[in-house]
Amino acid sequence: MSAIRHLAGLAAGLFAVLALLAPVYAQDMSTRVIVPDAPGGALFSGCYRVQQRLYGPYRMDFCLEQRGTYTVRGGGVRCDGRLTWSARGRDINIQLRRTPCGNGVAWSGDTMTCRGGNLLPAFLARIIVPDVPVLQTLRCTYTPSVRTEKPVQITARRID
Repeated sequence: MSAIRHLAGLAAGLFAVLALLAPVYAQDMSTRVIVPDAPGGALFSGCYRVQQRLYGPYRMDFCLEQRGTYTVRGGGVRCDGRLTWSARGRDINIQLRRTPCGNGVAWSGDTMTCRGGNLLPAFLARIIVPDVPVLQTLRCTYTPSVRTEKPVQITARRID
């Protein structure tokens, strides 16, 4: 009987460790990422605007919410698409879904890997969620799905 309890305890401990190592998905809007200025982590859910242009004339906004979305504008087109995301440790992994933009063009299913940048000033962060740091910027590597295009470094600023 003692051996069974011991094995059950080991199994429970193993499941607890695996749960901590698993990525957190978009269903949990209180998910935090690790940042140096906030040892307990910082909230990152919300909407952001990419500061650089992508593929030439295109501007992008994206929202990390339960149902993630993105919008691309420029070059005479507007694309409204969906995205999925997950967080693990310091990284936020974002997968854009390919979406039609009209006029026979589509935005490709690219990926972004982001890490927290600056935190919101304390007085603003307390308005959003008291006593929880909130990220103001994300630093990301934007990786096109088209192999001929190279990954680029971008910065996204919170807009909500």
